[in-house]
Amino acid sequence: MARRNATILVVDADRRIHQACETAFDGYEVLFATGADEAMAAYETSPAGAIVTELVLEGPVDGLTLVANLRKRDPGMAAVVLTESPSAQSAVRALRLGVDDYLIKHNDSMSRLKLTVRDAIRAHTRQAEVERLLDELTDLNDAFLDELQALQRANLNLTKRIDGQREGESDTWRVLVIDDEVAIVALLETLLRSQGYEVEGANSGEEARSLFAEQHYDVVITDKNLGDVDGVDLIAEIRERWPDTRVLLMTGFATLDSAVDAIHFGAVGYLRKPFEDLGIVIQRVEQILVDVQAERDEMRYVQAFRDRNGEFVSRYRLVKMKVSTLKRQK
Repeated sequence: MARRNATILVVDADRRIHQACETAFDGYEVLFATGADEAMAAYETSPAGAIVTELVLEGPVDGLTLVANLRKRDPGMAAVVLTESPSAQSAVRALRLGVDDYLIKHNDSMSRLKLTVRDAIRAHTRQAEVERLLDELTDLNDAFLDELQALQRANLNLTKRIDGQREGESDTWRVLVIDDEVAIVALLETLLRSQGYEVEGANSGEEARSLFAEQHYDVVITDKNLGDVDGVDLIAEIRERWPDTRVLLMTGFATLDSAVDAIHFGAVGYLRKPFEDLGIVIQRVEQILVDVQAERDEMRYVQAFRDRNGEFVSRYRLVKMKVSTLKRQK
């Protein structure tokens, strides 16, 4: 939190008050004046964050009028009256001006004055910071509206790019078929290639691992019972190492347990062998890739939003945290 000007303006014709304040306000810059004109001149040279004034001053202007004139320059200035001529009328007037405290001079008044001025400066500092933060929030709100408009325009451009060739991505989906039956692999390779997919086949878990080490696949279709590895275990391994790859489990024993195992270990579904309708295989793969593309587009959209609005969001959170901290302070 930014500190207000650590300068205190003491206005009093009594030189003993000047000396006492100089001692009491150790750590602050203290300016002294005996009348309103001298005080205004001192303020012009070095604007103060607080004023301590006697009610009765040299010249025609009294202390409360001086406070009112200085508050026109700086509404956040802390102000304390320290007087040996108190009255109910002046106390009411001070209250209406928003003076932070109204003290009567006596033997212990300087210790009270020191605490009062310190607390007043802190309070006005917090208030000034709250007002500044509220102004910043207003500016951020305006900037947010501008960003929303810009984001809408960017969204249109992003959609156009998504609909076209995606930068850094192949325009062909890659599918890996794993089955210890060579005929099944050959069948699915032929079927899926006819749909425009880039397809490779493997007849064992080890062969599949070797292919995965060299290439990324969007979809894996694997049999449940492979010669060297259980298909369900392979699904778990694929999902752990390549979480964005979708897996379909093939099984000749289309039981509820098989389906539960497949979903539990990360498969998006399962296919029953033998295939009664090859069109179902095509439909399942197509739907999976539609979902994959939707997820990637969403990630692309979120990243675009963060790239465009990351600084704004950070500033907003920082201001919100500062406001919350100020509210908790006494």
